[in-house]
Amino acid sequence: MPTVPPYLKEFGDEDARWLHEHGTLVRVRAGDKVITEGVPPEHIWVVLDGEFRVSSEGMNDPDMLRVKAGELLGEMSYINRSPPGASVFAVSDGVLLAVRRADLDAQIAQDPEFGSRFRKVLMDFAVNRMWLYNRRDWNPPPPTPDPDPYAELKVHELIEKLLRGEF
Repeated sequence: MPTVPPYLKEFGDEDARWLHEHGTLVRVRAGDKVITEGVPPEHIWVVLDGEFRVSSEGMNDPDMLRVKAGELLGEMSYINRSPPGASVFAVSDGVLLAVRRADLDAQIAQDPEFGSRFRKVLMDFAVNRMWLYNRRDWNPPPPTPDPDPYAELKVHELIEKLLRGEF
């Protein structure tokens, strides 16, 4: 069984086993499209290997985010129950664990405690991803130095002020 990604720490062994038993390993090649903007995906994807690029035509952002092993794909449209606002492309060859959304819904209905843990994992992951996305272009302004009242004075004026004891 593959290693459980760190964000699944809320899950017990039974939860992780369920995901792996109900998921399908999918190998992708660089350039493959995993999720299409505007088209509801049938799966939530766990990235086991590779790198993926999230791109949104609607937001005019061709390189919104890079996703690597241990992260999820399709979680936002699962949470919102709406079509994805971005497409996802494989940047490199990779391996995904595809878990059908219908299977997840059935398991959540059958085991509410699983559902509670799963929703917490999704929400924690989604909040973290949104925080990172929103901070990616954040460049704080450089600190503004306190104005130097003597910055405009010439050297000889500074010496004169010093000699007069004005400092």
